[in-house]
Amino acid sequence: MTAQPTVPPHLEGLNLDWERFLRRGEYRRALAAARLGEADPQVAAAIEELLELQEAVRARRLLVARRSLERYRETLGQMPHAGVFREVAAAERLDAALAALEAADRQRLSDAASLSACLVPALDETLTRAEALNALGVLNALQDQEAEADTLFAQAVQHDPGHYRALTNLGNMALERGDPGVAEGLYRQAMALNGDYAGAHHNLGVALRRQKRLSESVKYIKAGQRLSVRQSKRDQDDELRASPRTLKTVQTVRTALIVLAVLAVVLLVRGHL
Repeated sequence: MTAQPTVPPHLEGLNLDWERFLRRGEYRRALAAARLGEADPQVAAAIEELLELQEAVRARRLLVARRSLERYRETLGQMPHAGVFREVAAAERLDAALAALEAADRQRLSDAASLSACLVPALDETLTRAEALNALGVLNALQDQEAEADTLFAQAVQHDPGHYRALTNLGNMALERGDPGVAEGLYRQAMALNGDYAGAHHNLGVALRRQKRLSESVKYIKAGQRLSVRQSKRDQDDELRASPRTLKTVQTVRTALIVLAVLAVVLLVRGHL
């Protein structure tokens, strides 16, 4: 086990055991403990990359998650004592877990048994388990298996209380059951975790409309629309950054358009001389 640094006098009494938080999958607390306890900078860097990876998986930004994983892998390669990280969050296992999530997205499986089999590496890994449970819940919800979907979303939130998309899906199930008050509470919890999540804003608007709170409803539905546009642009940017060839093509097209625009202005000016 990695030796813990001496705790500064003004921090005595605080739990700065970053390893314990890391083992429990509480990466934000692990990062705070590592920084406050003045752990090795590479330790803090590795935890920060795990936290970024977790946030990307929660948002289902798998291209961003891939980049975070590569940085994490590089940091571990430079770390002389990375035993606890290799034990708790081995890069190879995370790679397989992400590959399973990517395969599930790509294959668009419509059979719960097939999707479960595809997601086994993600279900087995602490960092990705909640997202895999959420994906299974979505499939069950789409197939009108409400009880199974509700259970899977609840398991996802129990495993990762910060998974705001699973919380939103729990709200959706409550709304489907005709309980907009419960749904409202769940949507607000999701928004407290991520105030930019379009789905929670829009669905909160729907829940409020079901409660005849129309002015509030319009406010949140409009906010959801604005955030949805921003989210779509962000997803497009993720794809462009993941593909250098595509990015180069887009940059070339943009440059050509700028040149054409400038040329059009020049010709217009000359035409008026």
